[in-house]
Formats: sequence, C-alpha cells, structure tokens
Amino acid sequence: MMTVMLLLLAAFYAARLGFFYLGSFRQRALHSVDTTTLRVSVIVPARNEERNLPRCIEALQRANYPADKVEFIIVNDRSTDSTASVAEQLTSGDAHFRIVHKTDASVHANLRGKPGAIQEGIDRATGDVILCTDADCSIHPNWISAMAAPFGDPSVGMVCGFTTIKPTGLFAILQDVEWMYSQAMAKGGVGNNVPLGCYGNNMAIRRSTYDAVGGYAAIPFSITEDLALLQHIADHGKHVIYQCTHEATVETLPCTTLHEYLTQRQRWARGGTALGSRALIFVLSSVAVWVGIVTSVVQHNMLWLSIFVVLRVVGDSVLVGIAAVRMRRYALLPFILPSIIMLMMTELSAPFLSLRKNVTWKGQVFQT
Repeated sequence: MMTVMLLLLAAFYAARLGFFYLGSFRQRALHSVDTTTLRVSVIVPARNEERNLPRCIEALQRANYPADKVEFIIVNDRSTDSTASVAEQLTSGDAHFRIVHKTDASVHANLRGKPGAIQEGIDRATGDVILCTDADCSIHPNWISAMAAPFGDPSVGMVCGFTTIKPTGLFAILQDVEWMYSQAMAKGGVGNNVPLGCYGNNMAIRRSTYDAVGGYAAIPFSITEDLALLQHIADHGKHVIYQCTHEATVETLPCTTLHEYLTQRQRWARGGTALGSRALIFVLSSVAVWVGIVTSVVQHNMLWLSIFVVLRVVGDSVLVGIAAVRMRRYALLPFILPSIIMLMMTELSAPFLSLRKNVTWKGQVFQT
C-alpha cells in the first residue's frame, strides 16, 4: 500500500513536469519577415522611480527600431519624488518621448494602481502594437523588434517575454533563477493553451485586440495586473505567444532585502489565487513531492527518496536550463540546481503569504 501511494505521488509530479516540458517545446520563438511596418508604442509606468528611470530611458534611446515607427510614453503615476523632473530632463528635445502626468487616483474601481497608469498611457498611444515595461528595467537593443515580430501573424493578440535579473550578487542570482523558473513554466502553460502567468515589465499586445476586449477597464482589479490581462485575452480566444530569445528580454533590478523579497512574493501569491483550480493543482503537486520525501525518510527508503529528489530538483533544473540555453544565458547554468534546492525551502511559505489580503505596492495598500 505504501509503495502504491509513493508511486501515485511521484506520478502526480511527473505529470506536472511533462505538462510544462510539452508546452515549452510546442511553442518556439516566432519571427515574421518584416515587422518594421508596425507602429509601436512603448508604455512605461513610473511611480517614485527617480533613481531607476535614467537607466530605463537610456536603454529605450538605444533601441534598434525605425525612428518613425516608435514612440515612448512615460506615465508619471502620482510620484512624490523627482520622477517627473527626471523624465522631463532626460527626454527634453527627443520627439519620440512623451511624458504623461497622472495626478489623481482613478475613480474607476478596475483602474486603481498600476492598471490605471498603463491605461493612461494606452489612451494616448498611437501604435498598432503596445509594448509595456517598467521604469526599473533595461531593454535589450532589439527588444522592440523581437517582441513585435509575432504580430506579423494576424491571429496573435498578445506576446510575453522573459525578464532577467541584474546580477548584483548571490541573492540576485537566486531571484534570477526563480524568475527563469516561473517564466519557463508560464511559457509551458501558454504552449498548452493554459495561461498561468507573465511579467508586466515585458509584454506586448495588439492595440485592436486590447480595444476589442475592453482593456483594463473591463478587467476586475488585480494586484497582478499582468496575469489578469493575460487571462482576459486568452478567455476571449486570442492567440498568445511566449517569446524565449535573448533579444526579447528586459533586465530588472533584484530585491535587495529579505523584507522586499517577501513583500513581492506575497503580492504574487495573492494575485495567483486568481488562477483558481489551476493554482490548487500546482500547489498540490508540490505538496505531493514533500509528502513523498518525508514518507521516504520516515520509511528509510532511499530508492524512493532518490526518485522524488530527482523528479523535483533535476526535473525542474532541466526545465530552467532549457530556457537559459535558448536565451544564451550560459553563465546562469551552474547556479540553477542549487537555486532550485533553495527555492524548495522558500516555497513552503507561499500558502501562508497568500492568506494576507492587504498588499503593499509602491507605498499604496490594496485590499485583494
């Protein structure tokens, strides 16, 4: 009986791995013959980002895309620091940039926080394709072209890209692997037509698709507005692509303290509850491995312990490694396996983090 139970637990997690591997290989990066005819609007919401905005703007100014086909819209979202003046100074005289000042909190229930800032930018955008990134991010020079490429296929409504973490130390590398891990799974989900997540600092949407589904005003407020938009687009039958190439990446800054890290994870955990039964299945599959490991230890069964460790640590490491290789991030490979082991420990806190309903973001508190 015990062997049957362990077999079922192992099969449960193996099925999860198979799901993500299959989805990852089903969908490869898409490139159209010519995307330079598409007009692109890049939206950058910025709330109290005076320190990070210069790096972001400098990267945007180095973007390789026809100058007459791109515009950059920086949305100063009620900042209380010098974000507004920094944005104005750095873009002065550059006709490709527009600074939008959002001075009041939205009265629309669905447009609180970041969704309202993004909507403010989109309302002023003129592009056929809307790209979104954050003020603490630096884009790859070919990011616009790489993210716009799939829209050469008229059936594509949304494109998600990978976000990397600036390597400032071991803590940053751990976060880098964690982000790569979650995005590898997100890509696998999209490949299987099951949207599980994306990062709002690296996504693009066809403007006509965004308007057709009603935009953020039609989406119930979520602290993870990127996931909410992804689900909304998929629910309307629009095709979603997850680009996994080094040119389609943006680099963001790591959390520098444990408190900042846990606050970010709490926000993600609360937002992830919107996945409903899909989130439950994911959590249960992780629990299955832990039950298998503990049971194997108690029973002194080294064979089954080895099976569960290989399934979880090696299986997940390979999934992350495939994404890293595709993105030419070979320097990350030696850190993947030890990082996965550490992430196994931290994932135990996720269910508890999701219980707290109040979420703090950029000095604002949201009830979710």
